[in-house]
Parts: sequence; structure tokens; C-alpha cells
Amino acid sequence: MPLKRNSVRNSRDRFIPYAILIIGIGLFIISNGRWCVSFATWLAPIFLIRFVRSKSSFAGLTILFVCIALATRIMLYGIIPSLLGILTYILTIYYAVLWFLPYLADRLIASKLKGFVSTLVFPTTAVTFEFVNNLMYGSWASIGYTQYDHLPLIQVSSLVGLWGVTFIVLWFGSVVNWVMDNRFEWLVVRPGILIYGAVLSMILLYGGLRLEVFPPSSETVTIASYTATTETENYYIERDRLGFESSLDMAERDRKTMSILLQPLYDDVFKHNSQLVNDDVSLIFWPEGLIQVLEEDEADFIARGTKWAKSQNLYLLMAYFVIPMDNPNELGENKSVFINPEGKVEWEYLKTHPVPGSTNKVGDGILPISITPFGKISSTICYDMDFTALLNKAGKAEVDIVLVPAWDWIAIDPLHTRMAVFRAIENGFSMVRQTGEGLSIAVDYQGRTLASMDHFNSKNHTMIAQIPRSGVKTVYAIIGDSFAWLCLLVFFLMIGRVIFRNLKPGT
Repeated sequence: MPLKRNSVRNSRDRFIPYAILIIGIGLFIISNGRWCVSFATWLAPIFLIRFVRSKSSFAGLTILFVCIALATRIMLYGIIPSLLGILTYILTIYYAVLWFLPYLADRLIASKLKGFVSTLVFPTTAVTFEFVNNLMYGSWASIGYTQYDHLPLIQVSSLVGLWGVTFIVLWFGSVVNWVMDNRFEWLVVRPGILIYGAVLSMILLYGGLRLEVFPPSSETVTIASYTATTETENYYIERDRLGFESSLDMAERDRKTMSILLQPLYDDVFKHNSQLVNDDVSLIFWPEGLIQVLEEDEADFIARGTKWAKSQNLYLLMAYFVIPMDNPNELGENKSVFINPEGKVEWEYLKTHPVPGSTNKVGDGILPISITPFGKISSTICYDMDFTALLNKAGKAEVDIVLVPAWDWIAIDPLHTRMAVFRAIENGFSMVRQTGEGLSIAVDYQGRTLASMDHFNSKNHTMIAQIPRSGVKTVYAIIGDSFAWLCLLVFFLMIGRVIFRNLKPGT
């Protein structure tokens, strides 16, 4: 009988770590990406860290990476388009590695550090590699974005950026595991629990006070934005009827015909513009790249915009895609042009960060700024909003409103829009983001939704928003990504400390 009981106990002990892994991966799949449940982001690391610590380093880490890689494919389904071919799988592995590295660091480094400080390894590593990813490819996959619905929590972004949200969420998982490693001995774990609890409480208290005591109180400006989906349908129908595979194909083979086909589209766009005009509207803009313009027609197109803006006494932000005369040998331009009520072009902006894989020209990274009767106005285009350093320039310049022409697709709706909201909170500006095939939104500088329009549930694809004229100066606007840089420094210091201890005689 004792042998049988021991056998049962041994079987149970072998099964428990894998049960923990199954629960952890189940939570992990809904912790980020396309199907996100924000609270799962807090819980998944508890189970996954527990699993890795229960197995030998090699076995536990190998099994976990395979599971994370498979889960990542599910999480990013459609977000990474299948049409990218082999690149789809390369990017899947890339993000799997990004999400796996904090577990690797926790397993190899945390055990070498004593006391509560060991709990810092996991969140510090996560912020470090999220930040490095942000420097190269933007902030996609950041844990912080999963907490979009928790306004008091994400106000910490106005202090230390998105990275503060990532840190406090993932720190929870390592603190819980530290408590379990110390067998819940209250005298041992009490200081650590009190430290984490105090930090989280201060973050929530700050966020709540910021929202309730210091809400936007300035006068508002009315901004209209719309996506000319209906107006473009006739153009696409006629283009396809003539046997062209795409607009780029037509531009290469028959530019004269393309120019003729585009003119009715422009007529419809400016006609729709005029229908949006009333005594309240001060500015109108369009989404990213839906309207295409041949290089040889661009001057006339801009002239038409200046004439219209002057006649209506309005600001107009024209967003469109320029197809060069030397197509396809020369890169196209994804750009916007800002025109004032006097009919003068104040600036032209070229998208700073083209989406990886696109063949568009790269902009100079200088954010355009105009001083208007309703505050400082700036603009970026879609993917630009994923780069924290670029938008921090708007914060440093004390921009009041940022206009964002954008274009999404259903798999990243509403994820990509929600990501952009963090830039507004970080830098103290309000934002209007008009997108096709996604969620258009207007928010104030605390992330409150002022207006929204779902492309898939709207017929006229128009959004009218009243936006605060004044932004605020935030701590993040001053210090930028300093907290992320600090995490990077601490990460290397922890590695150095472990290496030093291993090299020290007698250790």
C-alpha cells in the first residue's frame, strides 16, 4: 500500500507542473494580441513562471518556448497577414522570442539574486526588450497596451510612459511567485507585499486623482474627419473593368487613363467636404492613403485643396498617396498636406515610419507644427504613432492636438487605435485618428473617448468631434523614455552581478 500511495503521489507530482503550464498558456493566449482579456495579462505569468521554476532549466525553458511560439501564432492570427508568406512565420517567432525572454531571464537570473530584489528581474527584462523592439520596429506587442480599458492605471503613462504599465502588470506575477517560493511565511513576505501594494496603490491613486481633479477644462474645437469609401468604389470598379490588377499596375501601364478616372473621385471628395461644413467645424481631414494622386497631377490637386479651404475659411489636412512618374522604379510617397483658411500650404509631411515590407519613401522624422486659433496642431500618419520617441517630440513642443490619418484592417481593429491613445496620455495632447477598415477615435489627453466611428458599422464613415483646445505638460513629455532606459541599465547590472558572483572564488 505505501508503494502504491507513493506511486500515485509521484504521478500527481509529475502532472501538476504540466497542469500549471496548460492553465498558464490558456491565459497567455488571451493576454495580448487579437483576443485580449486584460486581467489574463496579470494572471498568465504567475502560472508560467511557476512551471519554469518547477523544471530543470533546459527542459522547462524548451517546453515553454515551444508553447509560447504556438500560442503566439494564435494570438497574432491575421495581425501578421498570411500574404507575407515565410515572413509571417519569421515575425511570429520574433514576437514569441520577445515574450519568452523575460521567462528566460527569470529562470537564469532571479534565482541567483537574494530577497525581494529578485522579483524585479521579470518586469525589468520585459520592459528592456519591449523598449529595444520599440526602437527598431515600434511598440507592437507591448504588455502595457492590454490595459487600455483601465484609465486610472494607464495614467501612469503620463509619468514614465507605456513602460510603467508593462512593469507594474508583470511585476505582480513575479511577486506572487516570490511569495510562493517563501511558502507564504508572513514575516518574510510581508515587506515585499507591502512594497508592491504601495506602488500599485500610488499608481491607481495618481490616476484617479488626475482623471477626477484635473480633467480638460478648456474650450473645444470641432474637427470633422471622414473616409471616402463610397466615393472610391466607382473608381475601383472602373479600374478593374479595364483589366488593371491595381492602381500601381495602371500607373505603370496607362497613366493618362488613370488620371482621367481619378478626377471624378476628387470631385466627390471635395463635394463631401462641403457637406461637412457648418458654423462649428474648423478643420477637416481624411484617412491615410485612400486617395491616390499621380505625381504629375499633385500640384493641381493641392491647388484644388487650397482653393477649397480658402472658399470655406477652414483648415484642411489632405492625406493621400503619390505615385511617382518613374513608377515602379521610384518609391511612392505616403503624405499629408496642411492648408490654412487663407488657402496657403503650411506644411507637407511624409510618413516617417513606413510599415515593414512597404515600398514607400521614408520621411525625415520632423513633426510638423502649426499655431492655430485653437492651439498647436501637429500630425503623423498611422504606424508613426507606434514609436514613442517620435511622438515625444510633440510632447516636448507642447502640441495641443495631433491629427492622425490612418488605415487599418479588421484583425488589428481596435487594437491599433488603442495603441495610439497611449501617445496622447504620455505627451499631454488630444488626438483625432481617422482610419479606414478600423476604429476611428477622438480622445482627450487623459485617454477619454470623445467620439468614435467603427468603419464596419458605419455607412457614411464620418466622425465629428469636439476637442479640447489646450493640452497639458506631462512628466513623460519632459523625461521621455528615461524609465525604459533605466530598466535597460538595471537589466545589464543584474546580469553583471550574476556573472561577478559566479566568477568570485568560493561561490
